[in-house]
This record gives sequence, C-alpha cells and structure tokens, in this order.
Amino acid sequence: MLERPLKTPALGFGCSSLTAISRSNANRVLGAAFDAGIRHFDVARYYGYGEAEGILGRFLNGRRSEVTITTKFGIEPPRRTPAFGFALAIGRQVARLVPGVRSVLRRGAQASVKSNAFSVQQAQANLETSLRELQTDYVDFYLLHDYSLSHGRPDELLTFLDDSVRAGKIGAFGIGTTFESMLQVLVEQPRLCGVLQFQNSVLTRNIERLPPSASYQLVITHGALSDGYRALQEFLETRKDLAKLWTTQIGCERLDEGTLSSLMLRYAVSANPEGLVLFSSRDPAKVTANVRAISESRFSGDQVTVFQKLVQRESAHILHGSVQATSAR
Repeated sequence: MLERPLKTPALGFGCSSLTAISRSNANRVLGAAFDAGIRHFDVARYYGYGEAEGILGRFLNGRRSEVTITTKFGIEPPRRTPAFGFALAIGRQVARLVPGVRSVLRRGAQASVKSNAFSVQQAQANLETSLRELQTDYVDFYLLHDYSLSHGRPDELLTFLDDSVRAGKIGAFGIGTTFESMLQVLVEQPRLCGVLQFQNSVLTRNIERLPPSASYQLVITHGALSDGYRALQEFLETRKDLAKLWTTQIGCERLDEGTLSSLMLRYAVSANPEGLVLFSSRDPAKVTANVRAISESRFSGDQVTVFQKLVQRESAHILHGSVQATSAR
C-alpha cells in the first residue's frame, strides 16, 4: 500500500468544474481548499476542455512540493485554437447568464472531444502536455480515463508507463473508470490497476464490492456527495416524518444541508480509511465546511454506521426518486 498522500483529513479536491466559474473564483476555491488543509488535487487532460490543468498549475506554483496531483489521459479535449478559445469564453459567459443554455453548449463542445485515446503516442503526448500545464516535472498518479477491456491488450502502453515511473515522471499509474469496467480490468489486466479511482457513496457503496484478492496500491473514491446528496435531500424533504425519525436514531438535531453532507463525507472516508476521498465545490465556504466535517469529527463512527444503515434500507426508494426527477427535466 502506498503511504497515504494526505494527512488527516484524507480528502482531495476535484478540479473538474474549475472552468465553470471565473478565473478569480477558481483561485479562491483552490485557495480555500489549500488553506483548509487539502493536499491532493485531482484533474484530467480533458477537464475544462483542456484548461483546468493550467489553472491548477498556476495556483500550485511555489506549492508543488506540498501536494500530490492526479491527472488522467484517454479523453482528449478539442485542439486549442484562438477561435475555439474565443467561442468557449463567449459560451461560458452566456451560460452564466442563461443557465439553460449550458447543456446545449456542452453537447456542441463534446462533439469535438476524442475519447479512447490510449495509444503509447497519445499517452506520451498527453503526459508531456499535462506536465507543462501543471508546471511540474512529475505527477504523482497518472490514470487511464474511462478505460475498459474493449481497448485491447495494453502491453506497449504498460512498457511506456513503467518507463515513465522509472524516469520519475509518474509516481504510480492506474485507472479511473466506471466501477463495472474496473472490476473487469482488475481480472484481465491487473497490471494496469496499481491505483483505482471510482465512484463510492453511501448510496452506491461500490468499495464493498472490491474483490478481497485484488492487488492494488491505492484507492481513490469520488462522488461522495453530488447526485447522491441531491437525491437523498429530495427524498427526506418529501418524507418529513421519516426525516424526524432519522434525526432521533442518528442522534443529531436536524438533517439540514450541513448535517447531510457531513454524514455522507464521513461515511466515504470511513469506507476508504487507507485511501483518498475526492469532493468538489464551486463555493469556497462549502469547501472549508466539507474539510471541517472530517477534521472536527462532528459525528462518531457509531452515528455514521446508523446513518449508513438507514440510507441502505431506503436506497431503492431514494434512487428511484432520483431517476424520476431526472426523467422529468
């Protein structure tokens, strides 16, 4: 097992939405994460259509030795041209003014994104670009983004990745993909699986399904909040009596926004005690609050266990409500 790259709290910050806010706000969010004690940052060549790594790299200038970084390859953003950059900037301004336009613009940009980019040449080109954008000469974790067995035998790619580790450009490599794809790769191509990154939350509990015999160095989970938080919040808002019963059984004053997010993060960290748990936010205050939810141990392990069992008991209804809400949009 790799030495945990973070001291307590064992949280990392996900940078996928840095370009959805202004550059100054992105720096404030990153600053809030760093000041709160976050020392791991997760990004990808694809995030922000190729711009997120640059934002993170500029922020970490002078701080690189204090943090660890994950970046990913396999999904390539559109080629950065002046015309594309101008269109992207205008599109983001319009999306901030008219949020409903965001999905239309996203579909248009997605058409020029290249996935399944796992050749040696693509891996090398993306690594060099990532190092340049991040203003560093190495990344701690280099992951295959949305990889699956359909991409064939990775023998040449493994040679390149091993050589990059020996050269000091990569600390360790692995895969960041759906949990079902990851299970298949663990069996068929275990050498790719030194680092595993997948979704885990109190509603999905994927980490419980990891094969006991699986060999890996580090588990990084994401999605502790996001859609699961919204689904759980909506479920409890429509069942006031049940929410009141849960507060009594958990032993808390109320199940408000802060309590729910704290319990969900506490579950995620307790489920992955030797690894890293990623979260993301566009609000500096929420970033600070999420870190405090772990560092200040507002809830005991017993309370988190009770919360997990209550959610597990109602998970089918919670997820069903989430699907219905998504379909109605």
